[in-house]
Amino acid sequence: MPHGQRWNILVFVAALLLLGSCVKLEQKPLDKHFYALEVARPGVALMTFASPETLLVRRVQVAPRVSGRELVYRTGESTWTADFYNLFFVIPADMLTQDLRSWLGRAGLFANVIDPSSLVLPGYILEGNVSALYGDFASGSGKGPAQAVVEMQFLLLKNTAGERKVVMTRDIRKTVPLAANTPEALVRALRQAVTEVNVELEVALREAVARQ
Repeated sequence: MPHGQRWNILVFVAALLLLGSCVKLEQKPLDKHFYALEVARPGVALMTFASPETLLVRRVQVAPRVSGRELVYRTGESTWTADFYNLFFVIPADMLTQDLRSWLGRAGLFANVIDPSSLVLPGYILEGNVSALYGDFASGSGKGPAQAVVEMQFLLLKNTAGERKVVMTRDIRKTVPLAANTPEALVRALRQAVTEVNVELEVALREAVARQ
C-alpha cells in the first residue's frame, strides 16, 4: 500500500474515533420511587406516665429477607422478588426504630424514651425483631386478596441493680388486604399493619409495667 494511501486511512480512522468520543448516548433515566411508612401515634402525647422509669428502645433487627430498601413481594409458594424500582427511603431497621421510639414517647408509658447513645441508665429495655415486612401476592391467586404482611417479636427487660429480667415477650402478626396490586397500595397497607402492631404492643407494655 502506498505511503500516502496508508496515511489517509489513518487520518480517516482517527476522525471516526474523535467523532465517536463526541457523541453522547441518550439513556432514559431509571424511574425509581421512594416511600416512607411514617407510622405515627394518633392523638396528643400523654403526660401521665404508667411508669416513672426510662425506657431504652434498641435498634430494631430485621430479617435479611426483608432488610433491604427494595419492596419485597412473595409471588409463589417459595418464590420471592425484590422491586428494584420501588424502594423505602431509608432501610426498614432505621425507619421502624425511629417510628417506634416516637410512638412510645407519645404513649405516656415511661417518663423518658431513649436510644442507645444516651448515658441515662434505663429502668426498662425494649428489643424488637422484624421477621416479615412484605406484600403477599401469592395469596391473591385464588386464595384470597393480595395482602401486606408484618410480623414482629418484642422482648421487654427490666433493668434493676445490674440484673436484667424478662418481663414481657410478644409475637405480633398483622395482615392487611391491598386495595390494588400496586406499590403505593402495598405501602399504605404496610403502614396500617405496622400501626396495628404498635397499638397492640402499647397495650402489652402497659399491662407488663402495671404488673411490676
